[in-house]
Amino acid sequence: MSEHTPQQVLRTPDAGFAAEDVAAVHAYASAFCGRPATAADLATAVLTAQQGPATRPALLADVRRTAFGWLRDGRSAVLRPGFRDWAQRAGESFGTTDTLRHVEHDSLLLRAFGELAEQSRAALWLCQAEAEPAFAARVLNTSEEFAESMAEAARARLADTFLRLRAEHTTDARCVHYGGMLGAIARGTHRETPPDLERHLESCEFCAHDIALLRTLTSGDAAELRPLLVDRLLVWGGPAYRSARPPTPTPLTVPGLGLGRTDGGHAKPGGPRMGSWAKAALRGRGKGKGSAGSASGAEPRPTSGTAQPPRTEPEQPVPDTTASPSPSPTAPETPTAPTTPAPPAFLTTPTPPGTTPTPPRTTTPAPRRPVLPLAAAVVVTAVASAVTLNLLSDTGTGTAVDSYGPPPSASRPSSAAPSPTTAPGTVLATVALKSAADPGSCVTATPGSSPDNAPVPAACAGGATQQWRVVAVGQGAVDLQHVASTFCLDIAGYRAPGDPMQMRPCAYQQGDSAPYPEDQAFVVETHRDKTFTLVCQDNPDIAVGIRDGEIRMLSAGTGSKAIRFALDDALSEALGN
Repeated sequence: MSEHTPQQVLRTPDAGFAAEDVAAVHAYASAFCGRPATAADLATAVLTAQQGPATRPALLADVRRTAFGWLRDGRSAVLRPGFRDWAQRAGESFGTTDTLRHVEHDSLLLRAFGELAEQSRAALWLCQAEAEPAFAARVLNTSEEFAESMAEAARARLADTFLRLRAEHTTDARCVHYGGMLGAIARGTHRETPPDLERHLESCEFCAHDIALLRTLTSGDAAELRPLLVDRLLVWGGPAYRSARPPTPTPLTVPGLGLGRTDGGHAKPGGPRMGSWAKAALRGRGKGKGSAGSASGAEPRPTSGTAQPPRTEPEQPVPDTTASPSPSPTAPETPTAPTTPAPPAFLTTPTPPGTTPTPPRTTTPAPRRPVLPLAAAVVVTAVASAVTLNLLSDTGTGTAVDSYGPPPSASRPSSAAPSPTTAPGTVLATVALKSAADPGSCVTATPGSSPDNAPVPAACAGGATQQWRVVAVGQGAVDLQHVASTFCLDIAGYRAPGDPMQMRPCAYQQGDSAPYPEDQAFVVETHRDKTFTLVCQDNPDIAVGIRDGEIRMLSAGTGSKAIRFALDDALSEALGN
């Protein structure tokens, strides 16, 4: 294998996790827990829960999610007061159901990062957020130079993806119109700022915020880029993490890539001319605690006068590494003085001009399994989308992806639920998910334990890679467990139309500790033409389907063959048909 061809599967050292990853997990855990012993418990909980190789960004995300889970299970007292306050504010803005997922979903930069390939995420984070090119080369099985070039390429793709998501989730036509120009100006390919754009940036804090972010992302030096990546992608605790893990002084350089950096790691001179609109991009500098900002650190989205939920700048404490362990693991944390640095322009979130905050809106929840520890409420964020995804073209409603409002429901077929006496965990049948729209296509996943093994449609060939166990999980719902990998079919997004599918450890095997069991719970609806539909139990207006060569959640109200699969005799009999 050439040194310039990284392995397709990221490797983990034979003896558990790499020491560098363990140190990073412990450092981030300290952002949530003031006492070293408690932080060690949090880090251990994250590392022992892993069921396979995991990249650094995935491990750090698990720290955040595990800490958030502690808020609900009686361990909130051991967490830092700043984090508890931030979580409370997030709940007030996004609702108390799946709060952290709403917060993460609200950040376009985090969502853009999640759309990068796993190797690209690893290279970008390790090389440019952590300044660890040598470790990145080990993880990717390549040279340091090539790892750094991968990171630069990922950086450019991250900016492109952010711009695309920005256009999809912005309702103000003027902001959409200027979106592409913002990217060109940030990259330096458009040197002159048109007068009309200057005037727009003077009055639109959203676009001023985004161009500041894009300039840092595309041409900022290491000192500017690291806070952007760490603070925005970690959602909470970024400054504390950076304080605990200072980067090496050697700047990252990739000569010849033309991405606005020199061998000294600084932005190129002679960049695009900054008009008076630059003042708008810098309005947030110097604001301390209490400044206007997002509870999630998410990018502001203009909503054409629609009021935004109340948001506040998250408190970012610096880990206290001198505190002594407490003899009682559940004793309340001693508050430590947080350090709230003045946020850069791209980390401050302006309040929409001419609007007043309003409480978050909620919709009536759909029925869900009573064993779920979370309250059953679907929170509607105030972010709206300006365009309709192609995936929603069969709904005829023009519903935007971030409206989260289900399309009008057509008449529903009958549900064929397992018998009420069927014990949870019972395998009802083993089936192939054969598409009704294309009988030669089956839902397929490769064997192995990697959770990043996404299901895809492929030619039906039989075998364990196309076999799925239909497992009863109670309350008339089933999980779909892949025979070859033993992972379960899982909704990767927000349980909304267009969400992609992924493979994750089966929730029914984890019990109450499962993070999002509703992402795997489906109701089987049978049809007279010997087909069935897998409807999301938590949101019955979406169902598993195949569209444009991808497995996604599609509208369930149309009855399209795209969401139907062939019903075999074994499953029909198990369901009592």
